[in-house]
Amino acid sequence: MATDGLAPLVSAARSRPAWLEGLAGQLLALLASLGIALIAGSLLIIAYGESPIAVYSSILRYSVESADGIGYVLAIATPLIFSALAVAVCFKGGMFNIGVEGQYLVAMVTAAWAEIELGFLPGPILVVVVLIAAMLGGMIWAAIPGILKVKTGAHEVVTTIMLNGIAVSLLAWAINFPLKFSNAPPGQNVDLRTDQFPEGGLIGDIGHYFGATPGAHLSWLFFMAVGAAVVVWFLIRRTRLGYEARAVGSSPGSAKAGGVSIGSIQLRLFLISGALAGLVGMQQILADRGYLPQNYVVYLGFTGIAVAFLGQNNPIGIIFAAILWGILSRGEVALQIESEVPREFIIILQGILILTVVITYQIAKRRLAARQLQRAGAAGELEDSAGSDEDAGAQGPEITGREAFKGAGEGGV
Repeated sequence: MATDGLAPLVSAARSRPAWLEGLAGQLLALLASLGIALIAGSLLIIAYGESPIAVYSSILRYSVESADGIGYVLAIATPLIFSALAVAVCFKGGMFNIGVEGQYLVAMVTAAWAEIELGFLPGPILVVVVLIAAMLGGMIWAAIPGILKVKTGAHEVVTTIMLNGIAVSLLAWAINFPLKFSNAPPGQNVDLRTDQFPEGGLIGDIGHYFGATPGAHLSWLFFMAVGAAVVVWFLIRRTRLGYEARAVGSSPGSAKAGGVSIGSIQLRLFLISGALAGLVGMQQILADRGYLPQNYVVYLGFTGIAVAFLGQNNPIGIIFAAILWGILSRGEVALQIESEVPREFIIILQGILILTVVITYQIAKRRLAARQLQRAGAAGELEDSAGSDEDAGAQGPEITGREAFKGAGEGGV
């Protein structure tokens, strides 16, 4: 029969789980994008008169061949995981939260206020209270574009960009007036900042447990970031809220027809995103500086967008994407010390990597969808053929019996 050749194809499709096939496709796409980025980077390195092997080797040596390097990489990755998760949560619901930058700035202000005003609390309790204050600050700032979108239809990209600028001014006002330092060492010039936080309110360094230098400022916030990624994955993939969020992101019309409250889902996603964004700045004020400075680290929110794209908005993928970003960022030190290639090469390499990942993932996604559609069609054709054979088999004895009865009747006449 014509459908005999379809049986092995359908059997193979059923024997491979869909998630395993999707994971294999994503891994191949990632390897392809890495290969393309490395080849393109090699051409740039050669143009500078350097050896690609030597440059890439120095990047890896400074990043992963020592405990110090690994400590620096994980410390760099920590805020980026929180930032990318904040972006991914909204993206699952079809929204683009560009306001993570402003949300973590406001969160640093609320966290600094909690450190200064509640410094009388015992250390562990103070740390918990400060983290909660940071999350609340991020949630309050994220609630503004969320409410505006739900109530007025204002696009979140416009409102969050505007709020980023307001957040910068709000932080500057806070450290100039209510939170300005008051205990400056006598006879010393101190940059504009808050007072030093209580020792018990800081997050301890854990790098020394692994042999990393204290200068890396690796803290248990990294494990908190990994735990947050697992929680977000569970929320998106295993809860009703996550199912409804994915439905709204895929097809708002269908979700509404199915009884999903789109406005409620969007607002809740913004609040969750704001809570995650509130933890972005904790690495630098609780583990690194010990106070809120004027020269704080900027663009962590925007970098989180790139990391989210690199991880394909998958919470687990974001962890590895942030670590890869940390490796490349740490590689800037290697370039400045061991080669003539400018540090901007890392920025170019990061851009090429994001571009290739987006392109290769889309190609892999389309090919996988086409293959699954082909197998579904083959399975349907096989089932139709099997049904036709059963009908033919059922009709055979009935026709034969009638013919035999007819022949017996004719013989009797």
